[in-house]
Amino acid sequence: NSTASLTYDQFDTRVMSAFGQIEYDITDTAELSFALRYDNEDRDVSSLVPTNVTQSVIDLNFDGVFDDPLNPALSSLINPTGSIPDKNKTFSEVQPKVSLAWDVSDSTKLFGSWGVGFKAGGFNNSGSAATVDIFINGFINTGAGVPFADDLGVPLPVITDDYDEETSSAFELGFKSRLMGGRLNLDGAVYHTVVDDMQFFEFMVGTFGLLRVVSNMDEVEVTGVELGANFAATENLSLYAGANFLDSEIKANSSRPDTVGNKSPYTPESTINVGGDLHFPLSNGMNVFARLDAQFIGETWFHTVQTGPRPTIFMPLFEIGFGAGAGALGTADYSNAKRDSYYTVNLRAGVEGERWSVAAFASNLTDEKYLEEVIPAPEFGGTFDHPNAQRRIGIEVGYSF
Repeated sequence: NSTASLTYDQFDTRVMSAFGQIEYDITDTAELSFALRYDNEDRDVSSLVPTNVTQSVIDLNFDGVFDDPLNPALSSLINPTGSIPDKNKTFSEVQPKVSLAWDVSDSTKLFGSWGVGFKAGGFNNSGSAATVDIFINGFINTGAGVPFADDLGVPLPVITDDYDEETSSAFELGFKSRLMGGRLNLDGAVYHTVVDDMQFFEFMVGTFGLLRVVSNMDEVEVTGVELGANFAATENLSLYAGANFLDSEIKANSSRPDTVGNKSPYTPESTINVGGDLHFPLSNGMNVFARLDAQFIGETWFHTVQTGPRPTIFMPLFEIGFGAGAGALGTADYSNAKRDSYYTVNLRAGVEGERWSVAAFASNLTDEKYLEEVIPAPEFGGTFDHPNAQRRIGIEVGYSF
């Protein structure tokens, strides 16, 4: 099969880290702790695509001759040197964390913390930026002689062959309590996190095939509250519940400036879990057991792009194929490209002895239909959807030797 383009690299990573923590009793009921972590990652990338290998499928240089290099990064329009140099970058970060815990009483503790998080940067495949610039950005705005993205007022994505490290600053205040003689445990917390250069996977699709790259969102803020409870209702029955509610916002994003104000991807606005465990002894050392788990997941976005209309690579194709003005048919609207809220229920029940067990189970008991994941490719005008698993019912038999 003919290959329109090829990016192929060797990546090497060397990692060094150190961690330490000290704790100090301020009083009999208050403790201050300080932790420090240091990470250092040294990363290299070398292109393995021979510079003298050409393809005859697409005219990368738009000179009418189909003899351009296999890797778009070697296109003379972008790189007149005819080579792709090896690259090296070192990413390092000192990450402090300060925590304070106060035992208000024998049954209640208050705590607070502030800390820094870190994720090293790295390299996309050599030629990723050139692939996007030539096959997507360049084609959308010049393929039919009409600057579609400019006309729509929507900036095209900015992709580079490397991406920055991600750092975060997180505050948390909360409590933990044991009530009713230890039968009821309650805990809760509020948190606020600011993430700089949050890393995000982008999927680019075009005549070159599928390209996965990492971009950076300059600043993202997440604020939320979480609550949890565990209750020993009886000697044989325990119940639990948990909930998390959050609000997120993209504050700055030079990769896609028009996404500022949108929600952070992969962060559901709400998550609620409830369930229970039952263990009931029978005669002869046997036990009846059952567990019920129910989960609710709120609306979730999977991409920074959450509005429309958006320019796609089909706009110039429609314009060329059907005449002036037809390019508008190739726009895409991502204002509804989010997963709706859903819930699932799982049940497991059975009988067990000292070395054996028999259980019946049902996963997704109500046979809910939802999308496990949605992977948008905005400039292609579509998404890759991963549906959830259907209801599954079965019997498990176990024996311990």
